[in-house]
Amino acid sequence: MFSFDLSSISTALLHPGRQASGVDFSGKSLKLNTEDDAKPIVDAINACPDLQYLTLTGNTLGIPAAKAIAKALENHPELKSARFSDMFTGRMKTEIPPALAALGDGMIQAGARLSELDLSDNAFGPIGVEGLAKLLQSEVCSELQELRLNNNGLGITGGKLLAKALSASPKKLKVFIAGRNRLENDGAKALAVVFQNMGTLEEIAMPQNGIYHVGISALSDAFQVNPRLTCLNLNDNTIGPKGAAAIARALPKLKQLKSINFGDCLLKSAGAIALAKGLKDSSMPLQSLDLSHNEIGKDACMEVVDAISSSPDSKDRLTRVTLAGNSLGGAANKKVMKDKLGAAAELSDDEGSDDEDEYVSDSEEPSEGSDDDGSSEDSATEDAQHMDTVLDISDMLKTSDAHAVESNVGEFLLKPTIQNLEKLGSDGAVLIDTHLQAIKKPENLIQAYVEATCCVSGLSDQSPVAAVVARQLYPLMVQRASLQWLLTNELLKALQLIKSEDKAYRVRWYIPACYKVLASQIEEAYFPAPIRETLKFFISTKLPVLEADVKSVVEGYRNLYT
Repeated sequence: MFSFDLSSISTALLHPGRQASGVDFSGKSLKLNTEDDAKPIVDAINACPDLQYLTLTGNTLGIPAAKAIAKALENHPELKSARFSDMFTGRMKTEIPPALAALGDGMIQAGARLSELDLSDNAFGPIGVEGLAKLLQSEVCSELQELRLNNNGLGITGGKLLAKALSASPKKLKVFIAGRNRLENDGAKALAVVFQNMGTLEEIAMPQNGIYHVGISALSDAFQVNPRLTCLNLNDNTIGPKGAAAIARALPKLKQLKSINFGDCLLKSAGAIALAKGLKDSSMPLQSLDLSHNEIGKDACMEVVDAISSSPDSKDRLTRVTLAGNSLGGAANKKVMKDKLGAAAELSDDEGSDDEDEYVSDSEEPSEGSDDDGSSEDSATEDAQHMDTVLDISDMLKTSDAHAVESNVGEFLLKPTIQNLEKLGSDGAVLIDTHLQAIKKPENLIQAYVEATCCVSGLSDQSPVAAVVARQLYPLMVQRASLQWLLTNELLKALQLIKSEDKAYRVRWYIPACYKVLASQIEEAYFPAPIRETLKFFISTKLPVLEADVKSVVEGYRNLYT
């Protein structure tokens, strides 16, 4: 997989003959606290006669530094692209709104007209939206085409505040990205109203947001009035059969839709059948469809295949159809599917058998108490969800079982050395697995499994025992993780692909060796496709700025990023 600078391409297309120019400090890991700290960036901005883009990704910005940069921006009305992702690591949440507001004020003073604003991977939560509101409501964003707010911890409150800010003045967005934000039904419904008034959206990506069918239905109504949609990603939300039926009603109006990702959305057979009907009734130029890990039975899978392969040009048009992790039936069934889909078929990770369709409970809708009374755990407010602090693994062990800390397993997890691991013998993975299951809270359990797996993986270069135990721990970790989005997040943190919000988070493992073990497991049948794709995306994106020893290892295992 290769990483393209889409905004630079867009700028070049909008201004033929004009070479995109700007200032790029991405990945420098600069800690910019004071005005003096920001001087290299300020000088670069002042020296750039045609500042079409400013990229500060991968640095950390305090209020005085932000104000200094903002002052420099006041002289650049030509600015089109502000790439401010991963820019506040280690900052207090009270620092972020003033810093964002200062940067916004600089662009407002300049009279700039942004086409792209990227603030992804900044954990500013609802309070951060308050710092953005003035900018989003200003003329600076009147021509905004791409808004990227992935992994910002917005929560329901942040989603509503964002919707309010976007509604203050007409917007003509083409791209809206807001994955991993816990928006849930209420946040999704608020944004759906905004989308209803746009009509210009071409790409919507809102994966891993805890949205159930009520929020999905509201979004589906908005999709219908955005007929230019080409890409739709709702991966790892709970669409369910009811949400699928709502989306199916919208599909015939989306005649330009090329890519659909509804992986890990608990569609079940009833939902897949509803989508199949919608796909069959539409004339969209579909190229990519992901319905992986949805508890879909073999007959329903076949209906989907029939629906998307019915047109004569389907084999030439389809590039990727992922049904892995569903019950596909026996070899004969899969051969029929492959014959109809051609090279686009991705049917691995099959959880079915030759004779049985194991997903038969299609009449049962997933539990959605949040849709009625807000009483389910999934629908709790972000404040309630974050009352419990994610503990350090040693603290988890102490609170789970005081005696376990004194055991060989506890000793290894507290002090992950080769000597302590080898005390566990050939059953190390089983012993660690049994030990960690004493942890009751899902978020603590998942963090503990990821950290234990990485502690073992980090020793794999030096110990054959560690290499074996690490490979055995991976499927156990996946099996125990009840929340795929959280497992993905913990793996990204452990591999240093995103930065942790927790200042106490410690990497206690040798990362290059961890990538080697991951490379041996990432294509295995048990490995969830959504997590695989997310890891590959982040690795490919971060590859140019990885530490030299990590980059060297990753480049030797192309399956990690292609």
